[in-house]
Amino acid sequence: MLPIVTSSALLVGLVVSGAIEVETVFSWPGMGLLVYNSVLNRDYPVIEGAFLVFAIVVLLVNFASDLLYQVLDPRVREA
Repeated sequence: MLPIVTSSALLVGLVVSGAIEVETVFSWPGMGLLVYNSVLNRDYPVIEGAFLVFAIVVLLVNFASDLLYQVLDPRVREA
């Protein structure tokens, strides 16, 4: 079960980066299209804020997977 949790947490980063591409290609409104338009318009504060949000989401998911490790494997609690 632990490898599944690890790979799922790592895939969140790919989903976030894929959102930029998908929203740009299909013109769906969202954070990805916002980042794309901000790059084209050189709106640096919006780019920094969006990447900060993306980074926080990835960090929170990785932290949640670490907490889930303790629930799934009792040997991790001892370390």
